[in-house]
Formats: sequence, C-alpha cells, structure tokens
Amino acid sequence: MSLKNILVIGGTGVFGKRLVRHLSTRADVALFVSSRAEGRAADFIQSIKDSLAPLHPVGLDCATNLQERLEEIKPFAVVDCSGPFQGAGYDTARIVLRNGAHFVDLADARDYLTDFLSALDGIARDHGVAALAGASSTPTLSTCVVQQLTKGWHHVDTIDICITPGGKSAVGRSVIEAILSYAGRDVPIWRSGHLDHTTGWGAPHKVVIPGLGKRRVAAVETFDAEHLGRMLNVRSRVSFSAGLESRLEQLGIETLAALRKRGLIGQLGWLIPMLLKARSITRLTTSDSGGMMVDITGRDENDLPRHSKWCLIARNDHGPFVPVLPAAAAIDKLLAGPVTAGARLAHGVVDLADIVRQAAPYAITTTPDGHNQAA
Repeated sequence: MSLKNILVIGGTGVFGKRLVRHLSTRADVALFVSSRAEGRAADFIQSIKDSLAPLHPVGLDCATNLQERLEEIKPFAVVDCSGPFQGAGYDTARIVLRNGAHFVDLADARDYLTDFLSALDGIARDHGVAALAGASSTPTLSTCVVQQLTKGWHHVDTIDICITPGGKSAVGRSVIEAILSYAGRDVPIWRSGHLDHTTGWGAPHKVVIPGLGKRRVAAVETFDAEHLGRMLNVRSRVSFSAGLESRLEQLGIETLAALRKRGLIGQLGWLIPMLLKARSITRLTTSDSGGMMVDITGRDENDLPRHSKWCLIARNDHGPFVPVLPAAAAIDKLLAGPVTAGARLAHGVVDLADIVRQAAPYAITTTPDGHNQAA
C-alpha cells in the first residue's frame, strides 16, 4: 500500500501534538511533524509509542523554507495547526496549494475566515486540490451541530454556543495570544436578526452544562455569529461565549477586557509570559473536565416551537483533542476521495457524525442527536 504523506505545521504545539497522536493510529499515512527546531519535533516523536504511521521530524519555518520542505516531502495534504490565526494572511496556504497539496487549517479567527474563500478558491481549483478552513471546534464542529439540530426546521430564532475547557489542560502561547488580541475590543454578535457587536470577554454570565455543572463564561470573537446568522437567517440571536474554569483566570481576563475597553491599557501581548507562568498556580484548583454546549430555539416544519440542546463533555484531560477532531475528519474525507477542488469551510466536507466518530478513542461523550423537544 502506498502511504500518503501528511505534513503537520506546528506539530509540536498544544493542538499539533494531539493531531499527530491521533493520526499516528493510521497505517495508510506517513506523518511529517514540523517545528522550527527539528530537534524538538524529534523529541516529541520519540514520546509516541506503537505508532502505526511512520513519523518524521521536520525543521520548518514557513517564512523561510516552506517551499523547500514541500519539494522534499511532496505531501498529499498539509494541516496548519500553528496559530494564532488572528491577523494571519494566506501565504502558507497559497504555497501549499501551488505545490499540489490539499490544505486544512484549525483557524477560528474571524478576519482570516471571512476572506479565505475569495483568496484561495481560484488557486485551489487551478491545482485540483481542496483548501478547507476552520477545521476545529469553531466554526466546523459548532456549525455541524447546528445543522444537525435544525434539520427540517422552518426557521431558527436563537443560537447560543459556549465552550469551557478543563482548567488543567495545557495552554500554549498562541491560545493566550489569541485571547488577548480581542479582549476589550468589539467582537461580532448576531442580534435582532442582524450583525451587531459586543465587547470581547465582556457580558459575563453563568451557564449550566449537564454533566459538568455551572461555569462562568463571557463573549468571545468567533466567525459563528455572522456565519450562522446569515446562513440560517436567524431571526434573533447568535452568541458565542467561552469560560476559563479557574475563577481567578476568568475574572482576570474580564478585568483586562474592561480596562482596555475604557482605554486605560493598550496592547496586552507583554503579559503572555507572566500569564503562562501564573497557570502553574491557577490550574491547581481546576479539573481535567471541560465541555461545549449548543442551545437553539426556533420552529419546525409544522411551525411548532422547538428547543434543542447538544452537549459535549470531555474528561481525563482529553478536551484538547476536541479542536483537532474536525481536522482529522477532514483528512479522512480527503484520503477517501474524491473531494471537489476549491476553497471552503470544512463543514462543507464533514458532518457531525464524521467528527463524533473521531472521538471514539477518548473520554469524550456527546448527546446523540441533541435534546430536541417542543418549547
């Protein structure tokens, strides 16, 4: 059997490691694990036992030697796990596509996703490959859940989505950088049937996730508000919130957001090293369990009021695998082929069942089809 080469950019990051471990159980691929320092990738590979896929360390800096590495590896597909995608461009994707490889990313940044299709669709079509964006918890998993729960509905009134990871889970620099990038700044929300804005890490409130309990969450920047609002012509609200299990961390980011909103502080990037160090203390009072909830109201095909809720619970520190499951499902589809050439959001290729199947090896449970009942 001829193996397909898969290059994972950012393969030694928090999510890149999870994707590599997940894909290493496949016997039909060879994995090329990249890091700016090849030695770091080699050390990580040594920690993976009983891999069915051949693993190869790669020293890669996308700004300097991506073309050279692509010519050497000749990948079937490239998965970009590097992040953060806030403010990122499409140079990496363009180079990958022009080398005739499929491209998948874990982007959740609104600005990046907004122009992804227009920037890359022509290039992908010209080279007969697919470019799949947002193959992560948002917008792919969230959109797939909403599509499943509202199938056959006459219209959708409200969509409320929240994510709250377990506090003991590892957090990389890119995640904190992404959080700080929009704290205290305007982020999109769909309100009264049109796009509006609220404050990033503002509007805090508490949610109760069945099987997980009460968590404090606040508004975060995602593509879901405008994407789902327009796609489903939502009549009232699309909101997306997230919460840090550590009360100290959550109140801290809310405070920073409030200070920035008032113009009392500016850029927050200088705080990243201190926040990473502080987590060694703040995570001590947290758990290894996190979750995601999607709550929807609307009317069905008979114009009867409906209320549907879907929940995901991840235990044993398996939560960080959730953001890579949509990417793994996308790789499955590409390997099975054929996939129409062009650029699209990854939920155009995978559905909720595809993603849930990828969760089988982990302590991750979901409600089967949502709690769909008359309102």
